[in-house]
Amino acid sequence: MAEKSFLVQKFARIELGAVHLIGYSVAGEETVVQVPELDVCFDIGRCPHFALTSNIVCISHGHMDHIAGLPYYLSQRCFQGMQAGTVLVPHELERPVENLLKCWRDVERQSTPYKLVGMAPDVLHAVRRDFAIRALPTHHGSASLGYSLISVREKLKPEYLGLDTPQIVALKKNGVQIQYRTEVPLVTFLGDTAAGSVFEHPDVVNAQVLLTECTFFEQSHKQRAKAGRHLHLDHFAEILPRLKNQHIILTHVSRRTGIRKAKSFLRKRVGPEMAARVQFLMDFEGSEAGGDVEEISPFPLEGGE
Repeated sequence: MAEKSFLVQKFARIELGAVHLIGYSVAGEETVVQVPELDVCFDIGRCPHFALTSNIVCISHGHMDHIAGLPYYLSQRCFQGMQAGTVLVPHELERPVENLLKCWRDVERQSTPYKLVGMAPDVLHAVRRDFAIRALPTHHGSASLGYSLISVREKLKPEYLGLDTPQIVALKKNGVQIQYRTEVPLVTFLGDTAAGSVFEHPDVVNAQVLLTECTFFEQSHKQRAKAGRHLHLDHFAEILPRLKNQHIILTHVSRRTGIRKAKSFLRKRVGPEMAARVQFLMDFEGSEAGGDVEEISPFPLEGGE
């Protein structure tokens, strides 16, 4: 009997100041990225154990490598006595995902609790008074979204800055609007997407941290990028100079290229100074897919992208 081949799966951990990312993203295999400080997971992949600790999951689209672990995520949280998970999905997927979860309730014979929220482009989902999640229209098909984690802040209008507390209280009692609302995009995740207008959205251009796919890097793969509605290096090179992010993280690199070659292609295409602005999520030592190792778990290696 032939021996099974195993791939050691390593989950990246990237420190980015006030937040850090834990995740895994390889085209066609699995995409899951957690922002622990903000209690959010972007996509769920096959639901590695670290993803269970996030109360909110933002699903970008319905491809299996991004959503397969959703029933397990909800069931395990129920099993472990955790609060019901909140799942944001493109509104076109709300009914089919609900049907899928209903089937799993019937299979497991348990009433797994959850909150499913259908999202449309530019809809803001309020999490707390000071924190919200905005859906962004991406270009991977009719039912695909990116998500931006927004810090919501109320500030005193400049004309009232010199007033003392009793004066401010009096104005508020009289119904005067003394504050204005500001939104600061902290982390934006684009899931799978081709080039398009989403890269002009303020939440994409100005986010402190931007996670965007760049699946293909070789010239011979441009047709693959077009057919699959993915980003090619040539498109990313045109977009990169317009981005103002403190941190730009590339995800979803194809194994057809791998991280080392992808980094080399990037440097040659945009130059070392521009390339220095970019990190690859899966760029850690010893990984053929491409920080530090957060978790290791073996699974059978079957095929490619």
